[in-house]
Amino acid sequence: MVEELDVLGMSDVELNTRLQRLAGSGHKIVLRNTHARHNLVVDVSGDLEVVIEGSAGSYCCRFLNGPVVTVTGSVGRYAADNMLGGKLIVRGNAGSSLAPSMIGGTVLVRGSAGSRAGYGLKGGTLIVCGDVGTLAGQHMLGGRIVLLGKAGEGTGESMVGGAITYRPGAIAGAGSHAHARPLEPAESESLAALFAEHHIQAEPGEFECLVPRPGKYRFQRVEPAGAPEKMLMADG
Repeated sequence: MVEELDVLGMSDVELNTRLQRLAGSGHKIVLRNTHARHNLVVDVSGDLEVVIEGSAGSYCCRFLNGPVVTVTGSVGRYAADNMLGGKLIVRGNAGSSLAPSMIGGTVLVRGSAGSRAGYGLKGGTLIVCGDVGTLAGQHMLGGRIVLLGKAGEGTGESMVGGAITYRPGAIAGAGSHAHARPLEPAESESLAALFAEHHIQAEPGEFECLVPRPGKYRFQRVEPAGAPEKMLMADG
């Protein structure tokens, strides 16, 4: 059953509470008159299919856990923030900080994305079919990022886990803690399955990946300027 919701005049709390109540009903929910508003489909868990007709603003699908959400337009900043599970499909473009701290699920952007895509990613899969800006995968802890287009400087900067898959020569510069290697056989098989599932015309053999450099990070202790006695004298 398809149910249409005109969200014009509905508050964020009213809309997202209603969506949560519909989870598990087997309904397909179409949201109309969204006008790129923020906080669409936030903190909704369970089995639910949602179509956002048009674009969404910032924080779309924040804390999503289970639903499959399709945005026919574009999304703003912080889409899929702390996403736990489910799927977000964006047919247009995405703003900066796409899928920050995502824990599980899949985010697929058919267009391009801004800077810091996958910032602090912990798990799940982020796929961008177009280009991404600088610092994709910065502070990445786990999961995987699949980039089919070009990427800016600092890709994988300070990453400590996970993998960023890309075509050789497509990134402007890798982060200082990342290094490139060929895909392992299991990774190639998984990538082929991912491409088939989402009807992406690409071959795993075209790709390599960025992973964290081996070894532990080294930190240097920096003492504050000024001797303690001088600081005490100043206080006195």
